[in-house]
Amino acid sequence: MPAFYIAISSFNFELIPIKLLLTIGTFRGTVPFAPFIEAAFMELTLEMIREAGVRLPSPIGQTVGIVGGIVIGQAIVQAGLISNIMVVVVAFTAISSFILPNLDMVAAVRIIRFSLMAAASVFGIFGLLVGMMILLGHLISLETLGTPFSTPFAPMRISDWRDTVVRSPLWKMTLRPLGARPVETRRQGDNRRKGDG
Repeated sequence: MPAFYIAISSFNFELIPIKLLLTIGTFRGTVPFAPFIEAAFMELTLEMIREAGVRLPSPIGQTVGIVGGIVIGQAIVQAGLISNIMVVVVAFTAISSFILPNLDMVAAVRIIRFSLMAAASVFGIFGLLVGMMILLGHLISLETLGTPFSTPFAPMRISDWRDTVVRSPLWKMTLRPLGARPVETRRQGDNRRKGDG
């Protein structure tokens, strides 16, 4: 989200509706920094608050994180260093980062966020899209124990899609997914209950 905001507010502002553009211009008129500097400063501040909260005892750490974020965000906006919209964008990004269940994935997303912000600050939407394509290409090239990480979507095998987003009935899935490179391709026999007749 910060990378998208940087891209549309720096380069591709024709994508923003006029009324929203006037609002963004009103808030950005008093800020002396470019959107990338704003976003990087806010993201680094947020990371420092998050790391400080982790190192404190849990009841105090959560309080310090919430109160620190509110107080520092309000003080920075009143000082005229950061626009209100950037605080909203960074806060939304921070809240949505709590959705990720794995801490290693959270750390990777933090690094990716900064690289996408840099690409968006240099090339706009084009840089953001190129960065996302590089990330997608990297995810497709990963393997885990010889199995592609993005199986069954890449390499694409329609026959393996029976057990992905919507699961087919068990009695219809007679073959194992080919993306896992099984030794025995057929599953166990037909498990449907037979009728009385």
